Amino acid sequence: MVVNFWATWCAPCIKEMPELSALDESREDIEVIGLAYEEIEVEAMREFLAARPVVYPVAILDVYSPPAGFATPRGLPMTYLIAPDGKVAELFLGPVTAAKIDSAIAAPKAEG
Repeated sequence: MVVNFWATWCAPCIKEMPELSALDESREDIEVIGLAYEEIEVEAMREFLAARPVVYPVAILDVYSPPAGFATPRGLPMTYLIAPDGKVAELFLGPVTAAKIDSAIAAPKAEG
């Protein structure tokens, strides 16, 4: 699972959206979720996504009450790679590419 914190005003976030969408579409073993970390009305988000469509679901977060289990983003974009066991396998601060995500998935993990 790839969980991407982003915002409509964040240029690097917008730049990575097509790549994350292509990753989600091309790999059956990966699901991408976009979490909009900003104060925005639903209709404004719909308009934004109509102009910049993605295949993955997008949810608008309450910036004052972000989801438990995730650190408050200190910068955007911020992307979590979640392993099948539900644990954070990798955290990317700043723009991420499909190649970086593929490399993180392929990298051998230390036994612990």
